[in-house]
Amino acid sequence: MARIPYVDQEDLPPDRQSLLDTLSDEAESSDAHSLGGETLNVYRAMGNNADLLAAFQTYGSAVWDESGLSAREREFVILSVAFHADSAYEWHQHVRVALDEGLTVEEIRAVSGGDRERLDEDARTLVAYVGAFVDGTVDDDDHDRLAARYDDETVVGIDLLAGTYLGLARALDALAVETEVEFVGWDLQNR
Repeated sequence: MARIPYVDQEDLPPDRQSLLDTLSDEAESSDAHSLGGETLNVYRAMGNNADLLAAFQTYGSAVWDESGLSAREREFVILSVAFHADSAYEWHQHVRVALDEGLTVEEIRAVSGGDRERLDEDARTLVAYVGAFVDGTVDDDDHDRLAARYDDETVVGIDLLAGTYLGLARALDALAVETEVEFVGWDLQNR
């Protein structure tokens, strides 16, 4: 059970109610996991501080769009953060997004299962780097492997994207935010 209440639109001032318009959408693909079409609990929890939710959505959109990564690469970063930070909520949400962006079930399982040989070289580099990032152990070799594949602007984008999702993972854990439906599972066993 969440440690703070989930707010509904009517709980927010009229000028802030649209912050909760973000809904989980019904899955269209047979590979996707349905999230039930409800307002996302992450936003309902953050709605307890509507001003910060608005700022977070603006910043989150900037990091999402301006990291320099393709949508597929972005999802490898986010799934890697979720897995290494043990954030079931982030993993659950981003499995659907990753499938929508073209990742395969096998690629997603490779992030959580450690069988990275199923991934292309760029994805392997991202997953390994993000694992070290979450653990706080990035060294010169980790950085050099990433920098050999991505320019400085994108390296900064990767770090800020990973940092944003790591911070969110820690907040979701501290607030005990629950998935809207049954957790998809680290190996996608409940999808």
